[in-house]
Order: sequence, then C-alpha cells, then structure tokens
Amino acid sequence: MIPRPVLWGLLAVGLLPHWSGVCSADAAPTDSLQYGAPAPIAQVRRDVDGDSIPDRVGDTVVVAGRVAAAPGALPLPEEGVGSLQDGTGGIHVRLPEARALSRGDSARVWGVLRHEAGLAQIAGIGYERVEAARRTPDPVPLSVPSAASDRHEGQLARVDGTITARSANRGGEYFVLREDESSDAQLTVFVSNQHTERIRLGRFDEGDRVEVTGIISQYDLSYQVLPRGEDDLVHIGQAWTYLRWALLGVGGLGLVSIAVILFLRSAVRRRTQELTRREAELKDRQMKVEALYSATDHLLRAASRTEVAGALIDLVREVLGYRGVSVRFAEDGALKAFDVAETTFTFMPERPDFNIEGDSAVAEVYRSGTTLAVEDVEEMEMDDPAAHGDLRSVVVVPIGEHGTFAVASPEPGAISGFDTHLIEVLGSYATATLDRLDREKALRAAKEEAERARTEAEVARDQAEEAARLKSAFLANMSHEIRTPLTSIIGFAEALGDEVGDGNGNTGRFAGLIERSGRRLLDTLDGVLNLSKLEAGQMGLETEPVDLVTKARRAAEELRPQATEKGLGLTVETGRPEVWARADAGSVQIVLQNLVSNAIKYTEEGGVHVRVFRENGWAVLEVEDTGIGMDPALADDLFKPFRQASEGLGRAYEGSGVGLAVTQKATEEMGGQVDVETEAGAGSCFTVRLPEATSPEAEVAEGGKTEPIGEA
Repeated sequence: MIPRPVLWGLLAVGLLPHWSGVCSADAAPTDSLQYGAPAPIAQVRRDVDGDSIPDRVGDTVVVAGRVAAAPGALPLPEEGVGSLQDGTGGIHVRLPEARALSRGDSARVWGVLRHEAGLAQIAGIGYERVEAARRTPDPVPLSVPSAASDRHEGQLARVDGTITARSANRGGEYFVLREDESSDAQLTVFVSNQHTERIRLGRFDEGDRVEVTGIISQYDLSYQVLPRGEDDLVHIGQAWTYLRWALLGVGGLGLVSIAVILFLRSAVRRRTQELTRREAELKDRQMKVEALYSATDHLLRAASRTEVAGALIDLVREVLGYRGVSVRFAEDGALKAFDVAETTFTFMPERPDFNIEGDSAVAEVYRSGTTLAVEDVEEMEMDDPAAHGDLRSVVVVPIGEHGTFAVASPEPGAISGFDTHLIEVLGSYATATLDRLDREKALRAAKEEAERARTEAEVARDQAEEAARLKSAFLANMSHEIRTPLTSIIGFAEALGDEVGDGNGNTGRFAGLIERSGRRLLDTLDGVLNLSKLEAGQMGLETEPVDLVTKARRAAEELRPQATEKGLGLTVETGRPEVWARADAGSVQIVLQNLVSNAIKYTEEGGVHVRVFRENGWAVLEVEDTGIGMDPALADDLFKPFRQASEGLGRAYEGSGVGLAVTQKATEEMGGQVDVETEAGAGSCFTVRLPEATSPEAEVAEGGKTEPIGEA
C-alpha cells in the first residue's frame, strides 16, 4: 500500500492537475476539513532533532485550515505570503496566484515545505477552497514573551505591550514592544512601506501602551508581529481614562446643575421684572431715537446760526421733553446766550454771559470740549446757589469752537445717561452744521476774492497788451525815424572820408568817427528791434535745413577784419563738410554774428575758435575765446537784456547788452538751447544746440517742408 504522504505528493505533482487552480467542494463543516485528512500543521512543523528546522523540509505536504491572512490582503514584507491556521498551530504559505482567498476562508493547500530566513513556510503548488460560512479566525491572546517563541509562529495573535523604540529600514517601519520597561523579552511590530500610510504609524510614540493584532512571523532570527490594518494597531488604557474623566465631569456637572437650578429659581423672578423694566426703557429709547432721526434733518439743513439754535431747542422740547434749553455762542471773548427756551425761566433766572477765560463751569466745557453732567446742583460746591433758582440737574455739551448747548431740569437726576448721549449727538450735529456754514462763508469770500483778482488780472492783461501795442508802434516808428537819417549820416560820413582821403587834417578823422559811431548806433538799434520782435512773436521765423558749416565760415569772413585789427586769430573747425540743422537761416546768422563779435570784443590776446559738429541728435555751434571771462556765478545774468560784464559810465567795453538776449531768444524760438562756460581771466565758451536735420535733397525725397515759427 502506498504511504499516504507519497500519495498526496503524486497527486499534487501529476495526478491532480485540476487542483492547480481554485476548486470547490461540498464538504463537511469547515473546521473538520475531512477531505483526505491532511496532517496537522503542528506535525508538519515538527522538529524532533532540535536543529530549529522542520524535519520534513523538502517534502510535498498537504495542510488544511482557516485562512488567517490572504495573499494580497496581509501587509507582509513579501507579496503573496499568507498564513493558514488550524487547531494545532499556524504556518506561512506562499501562494502568489491565490487571489481568490480571503480572511476567514477554509482552504486545503499542498506544496513543498521550506525553511528560509528562520521562517517555515509552504511553497504552494496548488490549493482548494472549501465553501462554507466565512468566519474570521479569532486571534490567540499572547504576551510579548510567549509571542517571541517558536510555538506560535504563523498564528494570528493579539499582543499588548509598551513601545520602547521605533525605527525604519528600507522595507518599512517598526516598533519594539516590551511587557514593561524592566522586561527583557521584546517583540517587533513591522509595517512595510506600502502600508505605512494606511496604518498611520504617526499616531504612536515611545512610551505608548498599544495592542497589536497580526501574524507571528520570524525574520532575521527574531520574531515579529505583522498587523493587517489600521484597527490592528490601537492604543490601550485610554478608554478607561476617558470614561473616568467623563464620570467625574458628569458628577461635577450634576452638582453644579443643582446649584444653578437653586440660584435660577431665586433669580428668574428678579430677572423677569428687570426685563419688563428694560423693555419699557428700550421702547422709550427707540421712540426717542426715531423721533430725533426724523427731526434732525431740519438741524442739518439749517442756513444760519439762528436756525441752528432754534432747531436744537425744538428737538429737546418736543422729543426729549425737557423744559430748560439754552444755546450760547462765543463772541468777543464771552459765551453769550443766543437763544433760550421760554420754559427755562419758569424754574431758573436768566443767566449772565460767561467769560471764555473765566473759571465758570460753562467756560470749562467750552475750553476742554468735554461734556458736563450734574445730577444735583445742590450737592455741588457753589458760591451762590440761589442764583440758579430751582435748577437741580443739568447737562452742558460743547458745540465745537462755536459755543455750548445746555439742557436743564428742576428735578434731581432727571437727565438719564441715554438722554445725555442723545444731547451730545445733537451737539455734534450742530457743530457739523455750523462748521459747514463757516466753510460756505469762507468759500463765498474766496470766490469773491478770486473774482476780484480775475477782474484785476484782466485789467492788467489789457494794460499789458496795450503797452505791448504801444511798444511795437514805438519801435516801428523808431525803425523808420532813426534808421533813415542814421543811414544817411553813415553814408555821408563814408563819402566825406573818401573825398578827404588820407590827408593829415582833422576832417578825415572826424568823418571816420562819425561813420563808426553811426554804425554802432545802427547795431544797437537792430539789436533792440530784433529782441522786441522776438519777444512779441513778430520775427517771422521759418525752419528749414540750414548748413551750419557754411554759416559759420561766412560769419568768420565778415568779422575777420575786426579780429585782424586786434591781432587775434579767428578759426572755424569742423569734422565734416556739412552739418545740417533745422532752423531759421537769418536767426542762425544773427546768433553767429552776436557770439563771434562778442568774443572778439572781449578778447585782447589769443584768438576765437568756432566749432561745428553733431552730438546726440543736435547740430552744435561752439564759440570759444581766450578773453576776459567772468565769475560763473554771474553767468546767468549774461542773457538778460541790457546786462554786461562791465556796466556804468566807466565800463571798459562798448555795447547795448542785448546781443546775448537776442541770441538766447532766437535759439529757443528755433527749438534749441544755449549754454555758457566761463571763468574770470580764462575766457568763455558759448554752445548753441539746434535740432539736427538732413540735407535739403533728403528732405525733398522724404516729402519734407519748411515749418513756420511764430507769426510773421
């Protein structure tokens, strides 16, 4: 007869191929599993020789039991490793394809018994599941020392202990459990990386008391417990702590509740009465607020101090119901009664004016800007109580810088705190209205002043325009009346000089003096007329491309005799044959003549240099001399009309002082600018910058045209 284990091996290898998958059978009750009567798990794991290795390693074995953890569901370090448990013990099984098994199923497994890394397990060849009612195996309650022994390997167990350490490796995270701090036995709780988030290990710290449910496994010659899910790893001892505190809280709450009930019974009646009284007060206050809200519009729209005072008195009398009301305004250093309700005099005499700087209570309210509330005047220290008549309670509020507002009553404590607040609100409204009236008055005065100033400005403008017209007419007459005879004088002086020739008599010398003086007078007249026309916008300038090189050379040739006569050099320097500027040709000529002639005039030694170049989008004229120069702090005055470096009857140089003013005005009219650098005794350098332009041929090609400046 073939031995039963050999028969099972043959059936597993070749005779029972249909068992390589999941098969079902209508079997006896799940726990008996009397389908072939496999060997008990404890017998399969038996170690007779004591070498810590099961005797049947390498044999094909068959075991049956209930699934303690199914492949794919148990969080073990190796996927597909589960556990089978019967009444004698438990054993690990490796079933990589057994996805149909789950916890609580009854199953029969056959395969080769192996022992790896201290763990006894069956490398499964096949399995079958026996259909039966599912029942999750009950975990075996163990202590840490008993769980860390060979007897319970592969079983589903429940262990409690204290966490003494926690750490991690490449495979996952783990805790070290002990019974207590003095115990030597320890057990590892291991959770692989793929399950750490699900089990939420962050809930636990060293020193926590925990309960762990899982499979007892052996790894690296030590035992560990492998929890399956979040509920398999929980704190213990907290429930009773919470319950104890809850019971204490409930007991304390009961005592407090009894005390509160006794107290409330005595307070409810008082509170009911208080609420009834408060309700009546609230209704009264609501009525007052609504009445004031609807009536204050007249106060806010008041158009004079009289209307403001009248509105205050009416509001207090009609809404708040007080008989004594008075309004005082600050005038001539005193707080004077401006308006007083007639009913005020039924219980108190007329009050005098109060000096603003005096020691009266009303003056103190005005100066400090704070409210005065007196519940009983008789309790105050006063020099003359009879002067107040039957007045007992009073509230005085400031009206900004305008005055004070007072409400009085013949009854002590008659003005409540709420009414005091409403009186203060009325005072603030009156302040806002009076401030508005002051602003409106100031605005009217400013408007009138602005209108007067505008009228005066129009008159001044008309006078200036008339003066300008008269000046233009005068200059026009000057141009005709002076230029014509002056031209004749110069002409006759030239003729007389030519006729006399180079004789040694005084006639020729006098003729030359007449000619030079006439030309000087003509130059002065031309400068004054040009400045006048530029200031009046009557020069009639037109912009067009102007070659500054040509203009500079022409001006130098015209003025070279003057330079030669003084023994000065006059040079024109340019790095290119043409430098075009958008300018007025006549104005450019005037600018050059003024600058070069001035340079010659104020230079005794050395020379004058005229430079023409381009720079940063500008066409630049530069006139530099080695003359007398001047203090740089006085350079700005050079461009003011009729101002010179030397002035007065004893001045060393001739001239009207309008040449540089004409130069600056003409340059600015052409869209340019003129600057000067000067130093006393070292000379001066005038720089004129004009807008750069292209040649006339390029202008025509681009469709350019001449642009007028000012009016002709």
